[in-house]
Amino acid sequence: MVAHKVAKEYVDTFTSEMEYTGIRSRDEVHAKGIWHQTFHCWLWKVENGEPILLFQRRHPQKLDYAGLLDITAAGHLEAGESPMDGIRELREELGLAIEFAQLTYSGVIPSSIEQEHIIDNEFCHVFLHEYRGSITDFRLQEDEVVSIVMLEAEQFRKLIAGEAQQITGEEFVPSSGASGIKVDLTIQDFVPSRAGYYEYVLEQIASLANQEVNQQN
Repeated sequence: MVAHKVAKEYVDTFTSEMEYTGIRSRDEVHAKGIWHQTFHCWLWKVENGEPILLFQRRHPQKLDYAGLLDITAAGHLEAGESPMDGIRELREELGLAIEFAQLTYSGVIPSSIEQEHIIDNEFCHVFLHEYRGSITDFRLQEDEVVSIVMLEAEQFRKLIAGEAQQITGEEFVPSSGASGIKVDLTIQDFVPSRAGYYEYVLEQIASLANQEVNQQN
């Protein structure tokens, strides 16, 4: 039997000042800490006048950050792609038919995370979207995402600020159609990132949520 080779993924690479330097494989950029681009999309809701964040729980057998809570949808931009192409992550990971024009662009945030086997230097193109549908509408990519966890933005802010050691969210497996299960969470349950990144996203979502509440009043 002939073994099937996994095709390498290639990405555009940059200096730390975001100057284009060429194309390298994803494996190489992670091994050497070369800067590259990613697409991040945060979904949020308003409940009782307060913003609620939606996180995906990564599959427990993922190579990186297995089983941890992560941005609702995210992925690498391949060589030659623009941030607009990242919209595929919402379809592939979550099964949601959201158009790029429905997203709110929140800018580029540099992110640098060094783990035992990876140096991940990313220019994150961050997008936000107020999700008005039902959690049961999600169709998760089973080998990537196992559930969706919802929690209050203010509780998450307290966690990353060190004002709380544990918070409570609700975890949903959309395909089951069941109600959310209460889960207790600590900072170790989330993919590691700079506090400044999370703080920036929370500020942007709070601003959009305030606009939404004011429009309803």
